[in-house]
Amino acid sequence: MAQADAKPTGRRLWGVPVPVIFFFFVMMVPTSVGISAGGLRLSLYRIVLIVMFLPMLLALVTGKRGKMNVFDMLCFGHAGWAVIALIKWGGLAQGIETGGIYVVEFCGAFLLGRLYIRSYEDFRAFAHAYVAATVGMLLFTLPEAVTGIHVLHDFFAGAVGGPRAPYIDKRMGLERAFGPFDHPILYGVFAAAAFSMAYFVVAQRKLLNFTGMAQVVGVIVATFISASGGPYLVLALQMFAAGWERMLSGVKFRWRIMFGMFAVVYLWVDLMSNRTPFHVVVSYLTFSTQSAYNRIHIWNYGTAEVGRNPIFGIGLGDWIRAPWMSDSIDNFWLLIAVRYGLPALVMLLGLVLGMVYVIAQRRNLPQDWRNARHAWAFTIYGITIAAATVHLWNALFVLFMFLIGAGMWLYDTNPQNGKAEKTRTPANKPNYGTLF
Repeated sequence: MAQADAKPTGRRLWGVPVPVIFFFFVMMVPTSVGISAGGLRLSLYRIVLIVMFLPMLLALVTGKRGKMNVFDMLCFGHAGWAVIALIKWGGLAQGIETGGIYVVEFCGAFLLGRLYIRSYEDFRAFAHAYVAATVGMLLFTLPEAVTGIHVLHDFFAGAVGGPRAPYIDKRMGLERAFGPFDHPILYGVFAAAAFSMAYFVVAQRKLLNFTGMAQVVGVIVATFISASGGPYLVLALQMFAAGWERMLSGVKFRWRIMFGMFAVVYLWVDLMSNRTPFHVVVSYLTFSTQSAYNRIHIWNYGTAEVGRNPIFGIGLGDWIRAPWMSDSIDNFWLLIAVRYGLPALVMLLGLVLGMVYVIAQRRNLPQDWRNARHAWAFTIYGITIAAATVHLWNALFVLFMFLIGAGMWLYDTNPQNGKAEKTRTPANKPNYGTLF
């Protein structure tokens, strides 16, 4: 069986490939820091992805870090369809400028995770660095939540003359922390996404690992001070999945039981309530009745827009809605369908859910690998569900794509020799009877 070295070459910092460390650093710099090129706003993370895009594409095509597979095709298929939709509705110039940036962010962030996180050692080092950054940021965000002085965000904004953090109403007596991000929701999801990595990789699921569990608590505190419903949902879903895994670790079909339980609850709510399950869930996952009804109206008007333009969406055009509604669509999956059409949504869901499914089928993995698989899958699960109530934009969008790509090694790397597999062997044939 032909194999390629699974470990990337190049320098590392704290065990993490330098391109990944550098990308994460610039991703946490407010988007006001950057340059303007024509009509394009190039934030620092965009500049990094643009510079690295062609070398990463070449590495993918040549198979230097794993053979190209169906998930790579879904990634580029989605981005390509988005460009076609933008050209259809906005012309060639919009397709090249806006579509080009979308390709760089969507595919570039995915490739960075897919090509540079190629082994358990890579993933473990990255998880430790990510969790450390989240906990370390509390030095700034805890005072921010108490005083309302947005130290990191306003420092960067002041250095380049950009806008300072806008005033947002307090929640639960706390100022909503921004960290270095453009909105508390972005900071909150960034923090919440670190929970499973802290619990499964840093703490190794050991409740008596006091250093590791202290970092788990730090991640929870960081999420809490964002005072945002979306991040709370990301965190709660991961905590539920981690608790379910711990209590039923010896039950073979525990994940099928969980999904079956969700289906039963969904049907029960549908039968017993005079509202749809979606309306019920949204009403309980938001801080105010006004916010809940706004999301319900977004869903109603947004799905109607998709029904009118199912193939190519409406691009960057305005969508039909009530006069009192803003143009913001606080539902990532719905926004994809509205802008680029159902084919783009299907390919994106195929990429995300397909990777989770096939990685879940791998058997005979070492315990460390299973911990890493839980960390990755539960993180993706939490963000995927919460994205139905929030929009993923700027740093949060590229973070999501990077995290998806960072799980590819779990699909195509052999735990026996740490090399990327060119083909599946019978001994490694997926077992479709067991999840995780």
